[in-house]
Amino acid sequence: MSCLQALCSNIVAIFLGLCLQLLTTGEAVDMQKLLDVNVAPMGPAKPRENIELACRIQSFWTGCTAVKVYTQSNLPIDFPFGNFNYTYCACHRETKTFYWTIQSHRTVNVGCKAVFLLDDVCPEGQNSVPPQSKRRYGSNMKTLEISN
Repeated sequence: MSCLQALCSNIVAIFLGLCLQLLTTGEAVDMQKLLDVNVAPMGPAKPRENIELACRIQSFWTGCTAVKVYTQSNLPIDFPFGNFNYTYCACHRETKTFYWTIQSHRTVNVGCKAVFLLDDVCPEGQNSVPPQSKRRYGSNMKTLEISN
């Protein structure tokens, strides 16, 4: 009888371990970050001084797909050379950095956002689209201190 109990408890333990493994793996896939957005730190600046905003984008999607990159801020900022939106073909583990020159007369939170698009900008046969169930954007902000 004790052998039967030991066998049953081992089978139950293996079954529970397998279920836990499957649940954890499923959650990890759902929570996976597909786009990593990093804003380079910016030092303190004087009012209306030109500052370089640098945003590094990395795709973790398994294929290549179109990505749009643009700036965002909590207050209006100036772009002396233009506020450009960039669209490019991002492939797995590829890293690309985008730059803007900005100015502000007060302290501001500024950064960039990257979004997967449905546009076909990748070479023929390489374009793929992440599933709707995944988070299809990445965003990052930093504070630009303005001192007089």
